[in-house]
Amino acid sequence: MKVLLYGIWGVYNYGCEAIVRGTVNNLKTVFPEATFFYASFNVEEDSKRLKGCDIEIIERPFHNSIIKRGIRKLLSFVNVDYPVYIDSFDLIDNYDVIVSIGGDMYTISSEGYYPYSLMKFGDIAVKKGKKYILWGCSIGPFDRHPKILKKFQKHLNNISLIVCRELETVRYLNQIGIDKNTIFCPDPAFSVAPNKVKQLSDDTTDIFTIGINLSPLSTLYYTDDVKKAIDSQTQTIKDIIKKLNCSVILLPHVLSKNIKDDDYGYLLEIKSKVSEDFPEKIQIVENDPGFIGIKEEIVKCDLILAARMHCAVNAVTSFVPAIFLSYSKKSLGMANLIYGSDEFVIDLEQFNNSEVVINKILEIIRINRSNFHSKIEELKNNDNYLTQIKKHLNN
Repeated sequence: MKVLLYGIWGVYNYGCEAIVRGTVNNLKTVFPEATFFYASFNVEEDSKRLKGCDIEIIERPFHNSIIKRGIRKLLSFVNVDYPVYIDSFDLIDNYDVIVSIGGDMYTISSEGYYPYSLMKFGDIAVKKGKKYILWGCSIGPFDRHPKILKKFQKHLNNISLIVCRELETVRYLNQIGIDKNTIFCPDPAFSVAPNKVKQLSDDTTDIFTIGINLSPLSTLYYTDDVKKAIDSQTQTIKDIIKKLNCSVILLPHVLSKNIKDDDYGYLLEIKSKVSEDFPEKIQIVENDPGFIGIKEEIVKCDLILAARMHCAVNAVTSFVPAIFLSYSKKSLGMANLIYGSDEFVIDLEQFNNSEVVINKILEIIRINRSNFHSKIEELKNNDNYLTQIKKHLNN
């Protein structure tokens, strides 16, 4: 059996690296005889980043017609839908199972984009008798876009299985009539390097080092004025250092050539501004260590504040408490899964309010460590979920 992992744009995003690694680890239980492949836009770079992962990396064809995209843009002004498919549907013929691993690909972006090409890829796979699975996903909501909602309902009801990484997605899908092919399983990141953890006593409440992840992509969800946002976020970090007398490690979780998606460049600017007042209290991870490598920096921290959801997940899987700086539904779902509530979620725009952030830091440092560790161990142990998935696919 040949299984193709498909959908992400590259593992320069550490969260996507975790999804690939964790999904392969999980699918070996579901399909023990299978050979795994991952379709990449950059085989050379992704091969380096996925060193040690038991997967063959193949070239992902990309159809990019500027003329067709121009036509689509013009027709959109008169409400005419003209899809331009970027995916090569011929690829489907070579594989028995297609696993879409986009994480939150099945959502609507801040610019109103939805993954119609990927959906078409899945529809054709099903039509050709292949299994098409969404794995480790957060889906929706689509309620503000009723026409798109109907397209998602039709597509999602027809595919083989939807493996949701948080219970909010399961409930939402059930609410919109998709309930026969949905199942829960913890995010694949919980299955990556599970033994790299921080050793902490149950009564630790001192704060010495805080890890912070911020990103331009998440900031653009609430403002177009990135410069103003950086200034506000910088001031919050200065206030945290001054009030708590702590050090800060800035944690890039995406290194991209696209400045709108590049955590490193964004955080480097913040570091420069914070250093004007606190040069000895601020540092940034420089060496692009990847999802597993950055754990070495995460475990130096007493807690994490993260805009990138997988940075927060990377922290909690290492037994470091994390506050989710939320810009989308997926953070709420993950926080509820980990903490049993959204108590440790701050709307990203609220990061501009240092008093709110500092109060939340003082709350999370006092969580019951034993209960926290037990919950994370429970989420890492996903054997029962994988058994259910295997049964569903064999029916």
